[in-house]
Amino acid sequence: MIFSQINAVALIMFIEFQVGNFRSFRDVNKFSMQASPLRTNDSGLEEGNVFENAGMRLLRTKAIYGANASGKSNLSNALANFILLVMKSVVEENLLDRIWSNRFHLISEWDEQPVFFQYIFSLNDKILRYGFQVLKDKIEYEWLYEMQTLEDIEYFMRGSDGVTINDKYFSEAGLYEEQLLKGDNELFRSDALFLTSIALSGNTVAKEIRTEITNIKGLAGINDSVAFNRAVTILDSGTELQKKVLKDFLCAADTGIEDLQVMNINNTQSDVASSTQSLSKTVFSVHSVYDENGKKINSISVPFDNWESLGTKKLLGVAVFILDTLRNGTALIVDEFDARFHPNLTLKIVQLFQSEKSNPNNAQLIFITHDSSLLRRAKLRRDQICFVLKDKYGISNIKTLIEYKGVRKDASYDKEYLEGNYDGIAYLDELDQVVAQNLQDGV
Repeated sequence: MIFSQINAVALIMFIEFQVGNFRSFRDVNKFSMQASPLRTNDSGLEEGNVFENAGMRLLRTKAIYGANASGKSNLSNALANFILLVMKSVVEENLLDRIWSNRFHLISEWDEQPVFFQYIFSLNDKILRYGFQVLKDKIEYEWLYEMQTLEDIEYFMRGSDGVTINDKYFSEAGLYEEQLLKGDNELFRSDALFLTSIALSGNTVAKEIRTEITNIKGLAGINDSVAFNRAVTILDSGTELQKKVLKDFLCAADTGIEDLQVMNINNTQSDVASSTQSLSKTVFSVHSVYDENGKKINSISVPFDNWESLGTKKLLGVAVFILDTLRNGTALIVDEFDARFHPNLTLKIVQLFQSEKSNPNNAQLIFITHDSSLLRRAKLRRDQICFVLKDKYGISNIKTLIEYKGVRKDASYDKEYLEGNYDGIAYLDELDQVVAQNLQDGV
């Protein structure tokens, strides 16, 4: 069994991510993994797609739809930049320039508005709210709260006047405040996150939060070299169990592959001045050879990169992150989810996350797709479906299907989506006129 060794217990759950003034998201938008409340007329809703954590009902999967250029990838890019800053704001001093250059540019006099990120999550049965604002070359505000029914508990708040720290959670509060006031040290800088700084200085609470945030993984749907290289590393030097599970996954996906091997191949580079040799790790796939009667008589090893399809190459990289996410009970966001995959394969991946058997640790999958068949075939709830819509001013907004009035739980979501009932589709009528006019003009 591919998932028989999955037995870890997740510490963190994705509840909500908020972004504002980043790329096409001018206003603060919320992307939520919280399930809608149960209602008396929802007896047919897919409750198997929901789990409970820290007293909340959360979704195992969520689909993001929208027309080309609507801003779908900007949402995953915002989350990736949020994680990157949490991970590396201390060690990479130019990260704020990268964040600030991605602010919303399409309305004048908007440069004084900060880029806004906030992440709400559960950690060890506590619901935490962490966020920050970036204004040009500095962190303008940064905060961490524990969310309570009556009043949130402030862990720390950083502003223009410095930082206030709750010494109940940060016993080194006095030391941190003193270093912040100096402002001339490597850790506590105006362009570095306070959470990252105190995590690297050894604070247990901050270190745990930082680690769990950076465990959220994101994948590009096409040509994700990081994912493929991770797969090569596992096949080359991973544990025997890691190798077996990855190979089993690829074989079970009906790729025709019998085994995977990594070999060292000599690469020779030469020019007029010199000649050099180096070894590179190359993946080979093993396929069966049959005689004319259909009897297996041999196996051959062929270069994976030359022999296998683009879809199989993508699957090898994606499989690593799917397995890691399911094993560790973390969150995975995949852009261009359906690119180069058969609809039955994308459906099966969604089903793996929605099944308690293959997803006992409540891992969460967020996928950006154009595959409208998943709206019906994956049995998605209305709160599992959201659309990214862009207006004529280039401003993107997120809208969940459950926000649309009059949509029945038993409606044909795929049909109604393609008919334009939910927005989020491309309107292409003008293309006919443009092409006809160009042909008429002799272009």
